[in-house]
Amino acid sequence: MKTVSIIALIIAVLTLAITSYQIRELQNEQKLIVEDVLKLKQEMARSWQHAPKSTGEEWPKYHDATGILKLITGNRVVIDQDEMPGFMRAMIMSYEVENPEQLSTLRQEDKVKLKLKETETSLTVVSIEKE
Repeated sequence: MKTVSIIALIIAVLTLAITSYQIRELQNEQKLIVEDVLKLKQEMARSWQHAPKSTGEEWPKYHDATGILKLITGNRVVIDQDEMPGFMRAMIMSYEVENPEQLSTLRQEDKVKLKLKETETSLTVVSIEKE
């Protein structure tokens, strides 16, 4: 009986050690993800700083873009977007799509062209199609 108790205790200690290690690994991975998100936010802010400043033009403005479709989720897409000279550097962006029905024929990794509607506070996809 004593041997069984010792074996159970050893198993419990090993399980606790493994779980503790896994938690530390997940915490480290979470820190890396948070750092990546902060870097992306900073890059987006720098990109917007390089965009031409408003000259009192009317809103909305429209922009043509191209890129690779990385993800479709509900009414949002993630695009690995090519540079839009004079407006935005090449980067990965997430956009809301005004008409999600357009997404039914698209698949991940499709090369796409899209039209973006820029307002004072957002960029939205008004049309997207396979290139």
